[in-house]
Amino acid sequence: EYANRRDKKVQQDLVRQAGLRAVRQACGSKFEEVEDFLKSESYPVVLKPTDSAGSDGVKLCHTFEEAKKHFHYLLTVEAVNGGYNEQ
Repeated sequence: EYANRRDKKVQQDLVRQAGLRAVRQACGSKFEEVEDFLKSESYPVVLKPTDSAGSDGVKLCHTFEEAKKHFHYLLTVEAVNGGYNEQ
């Protein structure tokens, strides 16, 4: 069992390690850590908090600016599971 089983990045890393197709992704606690990734992707992109449940915090972003704004929002809002996202 994985302690961080709700972490969406960990989930996709495990899927990829198993040899299955996984989403392209970037993760970071600062916008600068994901900025190059967001600049290189086609839009729209989906932003998800790493630690939450259901569709909480999930947003389809149509522009780079919208993705940047939502990234910062995710680091400040309380998740449905009572915690805060650190990345």
